[in-house]
Amino acid sequence: MMQNIHTLVQQLRQPGARVSVGVWFFPMMYLGREEDISVSLNVEPLDARQAYLEHLPEGAKHSGLRTRHAHEKLFEFIHSVGNTTYTRNCVLVHTFDLLLLGMEVDAREHFWNSALALPYLRTKLVIALPENARYLLSNSSRFISQIAEGLL
Repeated sequence: MMQNIHTLVQQLRQPGARVSVGVWFFPMMYLGREEDISVSLNVEPLDARQAYLEHLPEGAKHSGLRTRHAHEKLFEFIHSVGNTTYTRNCVLVHTFDLLLLGMEVDAREHFWNSALALPYLRTKLVIALPENARYLLSNSSRFISQIAEGLL
């Protein structure tokens, strides 16, 4: 059985922890309540879709997530979020499934292999995905220690 979200957050926040990014498959009933959930986890909420769009170069007409370099663009975004200082040292990155949905399976896999291996970020990241979106992380067995599931 996978760990719960509290254990994952605690693991990411350990002093000197090499792992900086985790994934939480949350129950569908939490959809739209990410801000409240962030408060109860004592982490900062971040609407990934909104932040990604703000991260695009001025005048960009497309997200770049349907190109063969999509994984690089998304990785660069996650890396910049992780190297930003927030009030709390951990961020719940929600609406991320909306960014992953348009990507090719191979690009998603490249993204996860890079993002879940990111060491020593200033801010730890929990990428929150609805439990019915498990297919967005196809190589999950490799990162089992960085994945949480279930209720708060």
